[in-house]
Amino acid sequence: MRSALALVIVLLAIGCSRGVVNDRPSPSRGVVVVGKGNGKGSGKSASKKGPRSLKIPPGHYPPPGQCRLWYPGRPPGQQPPPVQCRSLVGRARGTGAFILYNGSPWDANYDWLSYERERPGSVPEVILEILVRARTR
Repeated sequence: MRSALALVIVLLAIGCSRGVVNDRPSPSRGVVVVGKGNGKGSGKSASKKGPRSLKIPPGHYPPPGQCRLWYPGRPPGQQPPPVQCRSLVGRARGTGAFILYNGSPWDANYDWLSYERERPGSVPEVILEILVRARTR
């Protein structure tokens, strides 16, 4: 009886926990998976920290093929509207914003170029163009 009660308590504790944080910074719909740190900065140290986390309310992603800047802490009604992704080149990096693209939020402060170099094909070209290619122009 005691072991059954202990098992129930453990299962309840697991069910009430906040969940497991995954160190893989591949974004998923509605949540950017969190690594260690806040993702600020650039270079190798930033790629090891991982992107920041973010939850986007359903229905606030832009239409397929478009992008939207999303600023944490602003209400959904005060966020910028969806735009053509190319119009964000040079406007997003270091702003504290996220780029919403194809159902995923991408941390604009994270070093996605380093991540892409380690895992070719993992970051959409449009995200690299918005966040990285603008610096080289």
